[in-house]
Amino acid sequence: MVHDKTNSTVQSQNPLLFQTTNLSNKITYNNATGDFYIPEEGIYNVHWWINARNANSDKSNCEPKVLGVEFHQYWPQDELIAHSSTHDRLTCCDTGTLNGNAIFYAPGGTSYRLINTSEVDFSLVPNDNYSACVSIHRIF
Repeated sequence: MVHDKTNSTVQSQNPLLFQTTNLSNKITYNNATGDFYIPEEGIYNVHWWINARNANSDKSNCEPKVLGVEFHQYWPQDELIAHSSTHDRLTCCDTGTLNGNAIFYAPGGTSYRLINTSEVDFSLVPNDNYSACVSIHRIF
């Protein structure tokens, strides 16, 4: 599991970077790149939730936007695993939650990332203690 307690901004088309890591199952996380490294082949379950705010500060162009994230196998090749988005379009400074999960096959030695696929940057929004959380479990 990794999680974040900040209100950092995630630029469009960039990976989410989490600050706190509590990983097991030999999975590692690089908080400088956003890469989850899975060394062992297997079937895995990933779940995430992210409290996000439309970070478009241009009040003259505040068209509502859907915020989205995708979970990708990043290395050795880029492959989409799952996508999630806010249920509603959010105007400037509106907040929504992105939830997602997937069961996927991971060959040993592969890396994965959560990427902001929104048309705009978004900011993480702390809710109680956390602004975002990801957990990955090996199930077989």
